[in-house]
Amino acid sequence: MAKNQGILGISVSHGRLALTLMKGGVVRKSYWEEIPANVVEGNRILSQNLFAEFLREQMKDKGIKCKNAAYVIADSDIFVRKISMPLIDDEQLRYNIPFEFRDFIQGELNQYVFDYVKRQSDEDEASTINLLAYAVPLELLTTIRETLKLVGLKLIKALPETSVYETLLSTLGDEEEVKKERCFMDIGRRAIRMMIFKNGEFKLSHMIDIGEDHVIQALADELNVDTHLALTYLRNGYNECDRLPAAINAYKDISIEVLKGLNFYEMSDMTSRLKDVVLCGTGAMTEPLVEILKERVDKNVQTMDELFPKYNQRKEINVTYGSVGIILSDAVGVTTKNNLAVAGVKKRTNIWIIIASVVAAIAVLAVIGKLTFLDRVGVLIAERYKAQLIQDQIDSISSLIEGAGDLKNEYYHYTWDTMNEEERGRISRLDAAKLVDLIGKQGMKVTYMDLVKGAMTIDLTAKNLEDVSKLTLQLNEQDIVESCSVVSAKTIEDDEKTEEVESGVNAEIKVYLITKSSEEE
Repeated sequence: MAKNQGILGISVSHGRLALTLMKGGVVRKSYWEEIPANVVEGNRILSQNLFAEFLREQMKDKGIKCKNAAYVIADSDIFVRKISMPLIDDEQLRYNIPFEFRDFIQGELNQYVFDYVKRQSDEDEASTINLLAYAVPLELLTTIRETLKLVGLKLIKALPETSVYETLLSTLGDEEEVKKERCFMDIGRRAIRMMIFKNGEFKLSHMIDIGEDHVIQALADELNVDTHLALTYLRNGYNECDRLPAAINAYKDISIEVLKGLNFYEMSDMTSRLKDVVLCGTGAMTEPLVEILKERVDKNVQTMDELFPKYNQRKEINVTYGSVGIILSDAVGVTTKNNLAVAGVKKRTNIWIIIASVVAAIAVLAVIGKLTFLDRVGVLIAERYKAQLIQDQIDSISSLIEGAGDLKNEYYHYTWDTMNEEERGRISRLDAAKLVDLIGKQGMKVTYMDLVKGAMTIDLTAKNLEDVSKLTLQLNEQDIVESCSVVSAKTIEDDEKTEEVESGVNAEIKVYLITKSSEEE
C-alpha cells in the first residue's frame, strides 16, 4: 500500500471500536469507543447500517478523513489450525489446505477462503512444512466489505487477529525480545482471552470466563446505580470509585481466574518457560486492576503501552493495538499468502481488452487474405458489439437495482414511513420539545435529539456526572415519561474543549415516552 495515501486501521473486539490512522508511513491518530449493545455483540456486527452510521459519526467526530481501510478479522469468527505438510510447492499447498479443514467447517469448501502463513522448520524436519492456516467465511468478508462501503471506505487489507499480534511482536526489533514466550491477556467486558506466543509465532489461545462486567456490576450494587452509569464512573475514575472495596474484591476475583488460566497452561505444557505477561484491552486502562495483577502474578507483568511506548498516545495502544498492528504489517513484512480483502470479489470483464483482442484477430486474418472469411468475421464482430451493448444495459440496470437497496436503507433511517397511521397519531413532538426545554432550564445544552416511535435519544453537555444523574430522576417524574436512563457519559477531554465549552461531560440519555391509546387520542 502506498505510503503517501492514508489508511485507516479498524478493529472490533469486546464491543469496542478501535481506529488508527496512518499517513506517510507514520501513525497519526489512534482512538477507541464503546459500541452500543444493539449494534455489535462482542466481535460480530449485528446491523450493517447501524455500525456504518456509528463508524461514520466517529470518523467525523475524530476528524478522520480517509478512503482506504484495513480490517482486523477476529479469530473467533474464523477457523485457525497449526498443521504440518510434506515439502511441496505453494500451488499444491493451496490445493491441499482446504481438505485439512473439512472436519471443522460448516457448509461447502467453496464457501470459505483459505489462507496460511509459513513457519520456520527445524533442520531435522526439512522434509516438512509447518503452517498456520486459516479458513475464513466468504460471507464474513463480503459483510465487512459492504459495511465499509456504506461509510465510503474501500477495504484494501484484511488480516486475522493472530497475524496482527505477530506484527506487533516484530516491531520490537530485538530478536531476543521477539522470540520470548509471552502471554497476552486481553481483558474485555465478558471474558479474558489468553494468547500465547513463542519465537514470535502464535502458539495457542484460551478463554477465561470473567471480565470487566464483574467489576461494573460490583460498582453498580455498591453505588446503587445502573450498569451503564457504573461503566461511565469506572472509565472516568469518578470519585475514585475504581478503588472502592467492592471494586478491589472484584479485581481479586479476576486475578484468581487469571492465575488458574496460567497454571493450567503451564501444567499442560511442561516445556513452557513463560515469564512475560502483557495486559491489554480496557482492563489494562484500570490502574488498580493492573496493580493487583502485577502484585499477584509471579511473572514480569506489563501493559501494552509499556511494551510498545513508541505507538502509545495516552495509553490508547492498550485498546487500539489491533488497528495499529494491521497498518504496520506491511512495514515489518508480516502477512499471509492471499489478499483476504479481495476474496470473493467478482472480476469485471474489461471491454477494451476484448476489443483489442478482436482487432488483433482481424489483423492476423487480414494477413491470411481470405476476403470471404474476413466478411464473416466482420459480421461476427458486429454481433458481438451488439451483444456487448445489451450487456452494458443489463449491467446499468443491475447497478440501479443494487443502489435501490442502499436507498431503501437510507430512507428507513431518516423517515417515519415505517410507522403506521395509528402510531404516528400517538407520538407528540410537541411533548418531546417540552422535555428539551426542561433540560435547557437545568443549565445543560442539548446537542442532538432524535425521536423514533416512542423512544427519544438526547445528546447533551452538562457540568458534571451528578447533574446528569439528577436530570434522569427529574425526567422520570414527568407525566409523559415512562422511563429514562443514561446510555453513556464521558468527561470532555482537553482537546475537545472550545470557547463555548470549557469543561464538563458529554452524555447520551434514552427517554421512553408514554404513548396515548387510539381512544384517548
